[in-house]
Amino acid sequence: MHWSSDHRLHHGHVDDNDKDPYSAKRGFWYSHIGWMLREYQSHRYNDYSNVKDLQQDKIVMWQHRNYLWLTLLVNFGGPLLLGWIYGDVIGMLLVVGFLRLVISHHVTFFINSLAHIWGKQTYTDQNTARDNGFIALFTFGEGYHNFHHLFQNDYRNGIRWWHFDPTKWWIKTLSWLKLAKDLKRSDESKIERAKATMLMQRNIKKLHLAGHPRSEELINKLKAEYEIYCQKLTEYYSAKRDWVLLQKKQLVENYENHEVFEKYQQWRKQLKAYRKHWIGFNRQLLLAHAA
Repeated sequence: MHWSSDHRLHHGHVDDNDKDPYSAKRGFWYSHIGWMLREYQSHRYNDYSNVKDLQQDKIVMWQHRNYLWLTLLVNFGGPLLLGWIYGDVIGMLLVVGFLRLVISHHVTFFINSLAHIWGKQTYTDQNTARDNGFIALFTFGEGYHNFHHLFQNDYRNGIRWWHFDPTKWWIKTLSWLKLAKDLKRSDESKIERAKATMLMQRNIKKLHLAGHPRSEELINKLKAEYEIYCQKLTEYYSAKRDWVLLQKKQLVENYENHEVFEKYQQWRKQLKAYRKHWIGFNRQLLLAHAA
């Protein structure tokens, strides 16, 4: 429960050195482990007012009350039992107990430190969180941290099928087993719009920094292309929602000939073509910037 309280504070006040429990702006080592070595925010350490919903969960409260005993059981009891079974108590304590604990903790800490320093700001630059597929390999998918911070209610970290995100797969599996429910997915149009916005902003900065003689003309052209692309996104996802709604109502028999489906297919083709144009235009802009 304490971790959940800290995590909600982190998301609510990310990069605020006074309110974020592990603000990355206080440096790598502070956000990695330093924040735990002292009670830097002792005034709110036992304030659980932001997790009142979890206080109603009997399992969470049982774990909270028995945290010390559970920690000792898992980190000492388990290795001792394995050591007794295999005849090497010291070895099991050192490897399965101590070494495993150190590695798992530091890999977890990378989410607060390295994932706020190393990587790409794919969806927003309003916080320090980064997307990094390499970090995702060691953090069960949380390396896609820029997405996680902007779309924090989404159960996914990596949203593409090729993104390594075991946490997403596990949660989805639990939902199939009826052990998880009400999984949240962010609006696809908002995700694409955020990505397009960041691409536009990065190129505007590059043009300004380069002092290109036609920078204002190119920036205005870029903004116009961005507005057209966003309009295409709006139209496509609106048509897609209409089609999904119609399917849910089970009102369509010969769906391939239905006008709503035809409209959806039309906007899908238009968006696909314009997305290709949008990406190509931005590449050309980079070439113009380099020239």
